[in-house]
Amino acid sequence: MNLPWNQAVRAASAAFLTAVAASAFAQAYPTKPIRWILPFAPGGGTDIISRAIHPALASALGQPLILENRPANAGLIAADAVAKSAPDGYTIMTGGNSSLMFAKLTYPKLPFDPERDFSPITMLALAPVALFVHESVPSKSVAEFVEYSRSQGGRLNYGAAGLGHPFMLAMELLKRRTGLDILFVPYKGMEPVVQDLIAGRLHAMFYIPSEQVLSQVRAGRIRALATATDTRLRVLPDTQTFQEAGVADFAAAGWIGLVGPAGMPRDIVMRLNREVVKILTLPDVGKVYAQLSLLPAGGTPEELAKKIHDDLVAWDPVVKSLGISLAY
Repeated sequence: MNLPWNQAVRAASAAFLTAVAASAFAQAYPTKPIRWILPFAPGGGTDIISRAIHPALASALGQPLILENRPANAGLIAADAVAKSAPDGYTIMTGGNSSLMFAKLTYPKLPFDPERDFSPITMLALAPVALFVHESVPSKSVAEFVEYSRSQGGRLNYGAAGLGHPFMLAMELLKRRTGLDILFVPYKGMEPVVQDLIAGRLHAMFYIPSEQVLSQVRAGRIRALATATDTRLRVLPDTQTFQEAGVADFAAAGWIGLVGPAGMPRDIVMRLNREVVKILTLPDVGKVYAQLSLLPAGGTPEELAKKIHDDLVAWDPVVKSLGISLAY
């Protein structure tokens, strides 16, 4: 139905004023502190890289960034809080593929949808992953580890940051592919997992080959059995890939991204994107990434959205084959 001329003019004027107001709001952004939610306990990779980026981003935006660790349930509590926040650019979150992808596949009644309920900002890091065991485990290869686990009658355990965490799914996939006999112990973050593996309270874990972990490898307290990478890692040149170890097409790579609630104004998303992508090139930030064996990523919001979608498609049949269905 066509509107009368005067109504059409008023409607067009209202739309124009709304657009101008939104643009002015975006240009003024930010005018108050921003809450930056971290879904895991302090000390893990997600926490460390966020804190490495934090000072430069606060300086670039001219407002305080209030870091808030909310560790619980593989990052899902934090992600749900962000999904329900106002989409005004004053709540952002560092999330990994646990909350931004795997959660949708493992929790049938998840209260948020990773593709629908977040505004992707940029990828922060790509993470190569390796299988580590405590020195008390006598195995020197994946095959020996599998055989040793069977001889222990279910007494071996491993840790990861909650049900549905990528490192938990990696181990469950390895169990299915090889017959590994090992029990899962959930934690609120990966740093306590690392500490308990070093102390011998855990037998195994999947994790990034950070400098913290590599120093323990060099000291002989833990051992790397295989890497979930296409080629051997520079930092673990003597460690086989899973392909070399006889476990073909084994996927366990992690990634970390920055998101906000769905519906954030495009200008604000792109402001955050530009600032963070620039910060990822800073030498001091690069040193932190190198210590964690993480690769700075960057890229557009659309590239992060595509990564989330593509991983959902790729992992859906894997998770279904494992029969994992968790209660939120």
